[in-house]
Amino acid sequence: MKSLSGFLLISIFSITLLSCEFIGKEKKDDSFTFIGRNGYTISNYNGLSYYRLNETSEFMNGYYVVGNEVTKWEEFEFKEGLLNGDYIIFHPNGEIFSNTKYANGRKHGDELMYSGDGILIKKSTYRNDILVGSQYSYFENGEIQSENKIEDGKSIESQHYDLLGNIIAQSFIKDSRTIRQKIVDGKIYSEMVSSNYDSYETIKFFNEDGTTKIYLQKVEENDTMYILELDDDGNEIKRVDTKANPQEAMQYFSLFK
Repeated sequence: MKSLSGFLLISIFSITLLSCEFIGKEKKDDSFTFIGRNGYTISNYNGLSYYRLNETSEFMNGYYVVGNEVTKWEEFEFKEGLLNGDYIIFHPNGEIFSNTKYANGRKHGDELMYSGDGILIKKSTYRNDILVGSQYSYFENGEIQSENKIEDGKSIESQHYDLLGNIIAQSFIKDSRTIRQKIVDGKIYSEMVSSNYDSYETIKFFNEDGTTKIYLQKVEENDTMYILELDDDGNEIKRVDTKANPQEAMQYFSLFK
């Protein structure tokens, strides 16, 4: 009798666990709505994107999964038609491609992007749809490949690194001009300077000892483009008419690239 009673107790306990597990799964399934890829329509109003279900024309509310029997393409959360929470896009292999945080229809929080192997390759941060802080890209080993510092939604400074963490390029703004430097073995190899307000553009290449190798400037006068070669003080020492001497001009243009 004791053995039979014990068996009955174990059986009842097992059935109870299975029932709870089943109920839990049903509850989890009810926590989102599954729709097909063409199951919604987006309309724009006052700079915001509103999502409606095609079947009912009602604003989307709650959590949705977009896919078919074998593939999931998107997951997103809404409040009265506006993205509000996670917006996840998937690679064809099922790995996450991007995960963006939203608040009331605007990007607000981190946006993470991944490779098809599930490796983080880019991280950005938004506040009310505006980039803030620093934007990062990563090598597959997790080391930083680039850092882009943002102010008022615009890049003000950036650094690019090799796999060993050495800076290989950088840019910054000084005196209303953007300066871009290429760095080799810890030394500046070239420096391009362009104005943020007019057509001013120069490029300078350096020798290993830091002295100037060649210093060039683009100038447009009377609908004609010239390439000027300058001395260290910025004085013109040679002028090439790009129309009259296209072959020589192309050699200089290649340096600007």
